[in-house]
Amino acid sequence: MPRQSANAPAAEPIADTELEALFTGFSSFKRIALAVSGGPDSLALMYLALAWRALQSGQRPDLLVLTLDHGLRPEAADEAARVAATAATLGLAARILTRDPPASPAAVQESARADRYRLLREAAQLSGADAIATGHTLDDQAETLLMRLARGSGIDGLSAMAPVSRLGDFKLLRPLLGVPKARLEATLTVLGVPWTVDPSNANPAFERPRLRAAMPVLLAAGLTPTALAMTARRLARGREALEQVTQDAARRLVIVHDEGYFEIDRPGFDALPEEIRLRLLGRLIARLGTPDKPERLARLERLVSLLANEAHHAASLAGCLIQAAHDRIRVLREPGRLGLPTLELRPGETAEWDRRCRVSLAAIAPAPAIVRALTADDLTGKLAAVARASATPRPVLLSAPSVWRGGALLALPLLGIGSPEVAIASTLALAGEIHDNNVS
Repeated sequence: MPRQSANAPAAEPIADTELEALFTGFSSFKRIALAVSGGPDSLALMYLALAWRALQSGQRPDLLVLTLDHGLRPEAADEAARVAATAATLGLAARILTRDPPASPAAVQESARADRYRLLREAAQLSGADAIATGHTLDDQAETLLMRLARGSGIDGLSAMAPVSRLGDFKLLRPLLGVPKARLEATLTVLGVPWTVDPSNANPAFERPRLRAAMPVLLAAGLTPTALAMTARRLARGREALEQVTQDAARRLVIVHDEGYFEIDRPGFDALPEEIRLRLLGRLIARLGTPDKPERLARLERLVSLLANEAHHAASLAGCLIQAAHDRIRVLREPGRLGLPTLELRPGETAEWDRRCRVSLAAIAPAPAIVRALTADDLTGKLAAVARASATPRPVLLSAPSVWRGGALLALPLLGIGSPEVAIASTLALAGEIHDNNVS
């Protein structure tokens, strides 16, 4: 049910003079999708972003409201409809996203969060947005740090949430990350705006409510949300420095093969500090492997420890094969076990295959074609002889793109087989941050 505070909060509402500092990064985007749930944080995001926009005389982004009917409570549909109606009264376009309830009650909040971000990405793409903004607050930041501390996270996890990060192809903006929740509630109270209270926020079956219940003890010990968020910011500085060192090491030590795999100079890798070795190898695995199954830090630590003591080693992690020899470490896509995609292209179409290459089929092509990895059955007869002559490692061959029509092979660039109908270009690169696991 919607409510207002019975008594005005002691915290100060957000003043107009603070808006520019909070939303300064918004000006660089053409259209921003605001994720609004009906709770105080995201409702305040909507009202404050609109107030900031009204004060701008230069470039002002379009604002779109996305709200989710998560299907976890009977009231969810009405709450989403209420958010959309409120957005409409403010002159904002709004779209209600829906999801099917999870089949299992296990990990309800985790699955809802994953679905939420997936639906936000899809809706933002359809709407032409180039960024997504959420209403995460200082309190959320403190809780995230504590949750990750309880899980034994490394510096990346303890950096908690960043004000600006990536969510797939979109920038993810959190302009209220330094603002206490109480100030947002005070802002809505002054505006006379009611908000919705989700009962799951007080359900001790979930991790965040348990942390909130423990807050009085933490506060008494000096672990205030402000102090915890400051720690996260300082850890984030350290993370940025480590990322820069890792990027420099990648430029020096990693060869990017157009065939779709990486090679690391082994002596140079072994000379790196352990933290940089972990980051470098983890970065390559995240870029090349399955994006929805990021590798756990503990398994990565075990692998790097083994590599420190064994000249030769082979392992499988997160959809990748890691093959270490005395002079190099090869990181390649794992064929077979997790399955490589099959893609149908119609004449004139271009699409990305396995996040590693862009494949185009000419408009003059007489019929569609299929892009897929080779199978063991393909490597027989004449093709087997060509493969042997190339001396290409078998795992590389079995994870490379090939283009087929019917049973006929049209193109396999790795073995020098081409067709005027087909163009294949590698999209594998090392630039930028490869994987952002700080979505909460």
